[in-house]
Amino acid sequence: MKTRIIFVDDEDLALRGLKRLLYPMRNEWDMEFVDSGAKALNLMATAPFDVIVSDMRMPGMNGAELLNEVMKRYPKTVRLILSGYADRELILKCVGSTHQYLAKPCDAEALKMTVRRAAELERSMKSDTLRQLITRCVVLPSVPALYSKMIEALQDPETDVETIAAIIERDGAMTAKILKLVNSAFFGLGHKIADPNEAVAYLGTETIKSLALCANAFSELEETTLPGFSVESLWEHCLVAARAAKMVAIHEDADRKLADEAYAAGLLHDLGKLVFAANLTEDYRQILNLAHEKKISLAAAEREVFGADHSDIGGFLLGLWGLPVPVVEAIALHHRPRTAAQKAFSPLTALHIGNVLASSIKLSVADMPASTLDLEYLHELGINSHLDSWQRAWRSEAIP
Repeated sequence: MKTRIIFVDDEDLALRGLKRLLYPMRNEWDMEFVDSGAKALNLMATAPFDVIVSDMRMPGMNGAELLNEVMKRYPKTVRLILSGYADRELILKCVGSTHQYLAKPCDAEALKMTVRRAAELERSMKSDTLRQLITRCVVLPSVPALYSKMIEALQDPETDVETIAAIIERDGAMTAKILKLVNSAFFGLGHKIADPNEAVAYLGTETIKSLALCANAFSELEETTLPGFSVESLWEHCLVAARAAKMVAIHEDADRKLADEAYAAGLLHDLGKLVFAANLTEDYRQILNLAHEKKISLAAAEREVFGADHSDIGGFLLGLWGLPVPVVEAIALHHRPRTAAQKAFSPLTALHIGNVLASSIKLSVADMPASTLDLEYLHELGINSHLDSWQRAWRSEAIP
């Protein structure tokens, strides 16, 4: 079945360019091209579309207004902006309704990959309830504004540490979280850091970007009253898993980029639990009770009730947000790494191992079975004999 995509741009030249650019995709995609938001909504009323790609600056109804309306009427449709218009205020207005922002001129392969990935992620969700939940994102916004600003700054090769720190300093929660993290026992620094510039330089950009997401996501549920579910414990577990994943990557002589991606994936790997708890609270209460009564993992209980687990949801959401593919893969598959197409050491490998090591010190949700290593996967990679050395290294680093 073809993916149905609608492209919206008020400039006829731009639409013709898109048609030429995407002509090779005609066997895979069923595409429509319209020149206004009103025409797009009329067309969408006649038949469902999997993806909408809209320009930002258009007369009558701009891209932000259009995607906000699409979010309300057709929450299962993936929403993308493709625009050369760079007005920051207008861009931020579409943050809550847009899954990803692409700048013109956009490389043909980048556009194809983004749309294809969005469509594949949407189709991968078997539960209609979950598809609607994740595309609507009732509590968690589609892309936190701080993260959007961060990405914009990092895409500029002239951006320096001071600029990133200045963005962070605009958000008190973000500043506090970064300073708390960098001064914690996780890093074992010999001195305290109070300067966001120094913290950013020390932590690195991948960690900072992930924390920008976390600051928003974890703050949404600070007042949750779900028995057996603690946001604080979940955050602590994610921090420990991130640290353990990075340790494993370094232990395996991975390069700095892979280690940073493993750490970023660790910080965000349980984001799906927050999506569940925030938007399907009563269902998640049932899941928590089921896991406790049957002594099964939360992931197993989630699959029993929803047909998908928090790793599916987290990977789906972060894929739509446009995070690096290795980070998204690590989050989506950290409970089932053998299903990955690539059979090589990756951020997924590091996170899978790190999550198990983190669970072993009982900072996850209470009374749930710890994650278990997929030894067959490790054997396929030829690193199953490294288990003892990882455990020894972790014991020497883990917080008492």
